[in-house]
Amino acid sequence: MTTPIPQNFVQTIAKQRGVTDAELETVFMALDGQSTATIATKLGISDIAVRKRLGEVYKKFQIGGNGPGKLSELRHQLLFSYHTDQGTSDFSGGKGSLLKVAIGHRQEDWGQAPDVSVFYGRTEELTTLKQWIVSDNCRLVALLGLAGSGKTTLSVQLAKQVQNEFDVVIWRSLRSTPAPSDFLGSLIQLFSNQQKPDVPLAEPSKRIDLNSKISCLVEYLRKHRCLVILDDFEAVLRPEELAGHYREGYEGYRDLIVRLCEVNHNSCLLLVSSEEPTELALLAGEKVRSLKPAISSEIAREIFQEKGLSPQDQELEILLSRYGGNLLALKIVATTINEFFEGNVLKLLEATALFIEEHISNLLAQQFDRMSSSEQEIAYWIAIAQIPISLATLREQIFINSSLSDLLKNLDSLGRRSLIDKISEGGETVFMLQPLIVQYVIDRLVDQIRAEVLETVKTQGIERMRLLKTHKLSINIAKRKGNKGEPISSILALVKNRLQVLFAKTTGLEEPLNILKKVASHLEEKSILEVGYAKENLAQIISELQC
Repeated sequence: MTTPIPQNFVQTIAKQRGVTDAELETVFMALDGQSTATIATKLGISDIAVRKRLGEVYKKFQIGGNGPGKLSELRHQLLFSYHTDQGTSDFSGGKGSLLKVAIGHRQEDWGQAPDVSVFYGRTEELTTLKQWIVSDNCRLVALLGLAGSGKTTLSVQLAKQVQNEFDVVIWRSLRSTPAPSDFLGSLIQLFSNQQKPDVPLAEPSKRIDLNSKISCLVEYLRKHRCLVILDDFEAVLRPEELAGHYREGYEGYRDLIVRLCEVNHNSCLLLVSSEEPTELALLAGEKVRSLKPAISSEIAREIFQEKGLSPQDQELEILLSRYGGNLLALKIVATTINEFFEGNVLKLLEATALFIEEHISNLLAQQFDRMSSSEQEIAYWIAIAQIPISLATLREQIFINSSLSDLLKNLDSLGRRSLIDKISEGGETVFMLQPLIVQYVIDRLVDQIRAEVLETVKTQGIERMRLLKTHKLSINIAKRKGNKGEPISSILALVKNRLQVLFAKTTGLEEPLNILKKVASHLEEKSILEVGYAKENLAQIISELQC
């Protein structure tokens, strides 16, 4: 059933909001289903001018956000106003009607979904995802990957392309960590279109339990074909523990996922997260699938071309190897090349092995800080090695009291965070961190080692040593050469450089070096069980500083 709304009614409401004649003319055409390009042609103005006029209308109707659902929200507001004015939901048709809004047929609620007016490639991923969601009727599809890999933008673009296949499309972010019961209640209210739902909502003196709300939601998903996108899902998962476990009080999201995966319905939940919930591995199958978006050379080239850059194939290959699948990092690098290297890609490649801007560093810090302490220990070991490292090498080198089972659990957890890759090399499985993660972890490790050395000089003891005791800095077994033939810097060399710069600005080198030698002499008779790697590390740092 569709409801026509008279044009003069829309005009009256718009004028009350201060909409100008030019803006009104533009919004009439948009509400009639005409694209911005068509409107621009008919009005003889630019596409940007059309968007600006529509933007002003949205502001005057207090429609915020950057999502593609603004026009739908405007339709809903106009319908509600007309409904209130008429005092009935049985609207009659009439001459001069402008707008037809579907009642009980198709709804869209894009929440704070980002704008996707600029979108790069992803043809293969979009084809796969559409196949899973539309043709294969998957109940749950997970988009997983590091922050900055473009998951959110891909989810919105996908939803826009398949929205006509669904009765209801809802996009939500869990960044504000809504309680499961509150979140389910808001969805049920939305599905019921603010009418009496199929399963009663809580009365003021009563409380419907979480299980009942999930059952209510499932019934809506059975009766209507719905696409629900949940972005930032990692926000409801517990930090500083192994990946995929829920925060206390948020286990209801796990119950929701399990139910939606196990029961029959024709809807789909699209989960967008930098961290994979533990239950997904057990639920994976014909109706539950996951995808980690990758950055292709095609996408990378589009990013650089948008900035007016034309990197050579070899330069593009180096950029992809350095920045992996981080789309945000490539965008920042492209901007940096324009601003500081006169648009010359080669100059940046020659100037630095890996450029990590502050915003990227903050994102990586958030990811790293979510890790458990045991995961961080392993990340440091792999970063120290600087090349893919085998399970056997990890077991030989790691100076911690952990079983093989615990080590495997931690490696699996790092994989669910999309921080580590498993590859086959020389007939065995080896583990490697993403390039950006390696650089970030090395920078963090070197800063902490430097701080521990300074504490050693200050206290003339090893009581405040941690990483110097637990990690062998000379493990660097990297024999390969980096891009353009530059050798890979060892952790010890990086520590030496930062200490030399600091001592040159403060006390000079002689005094702290003498203190370090004195501390090292006290460690000579100590066993590795007493001081870990501190004796070896300190001796090598002293040797480096004396060079």
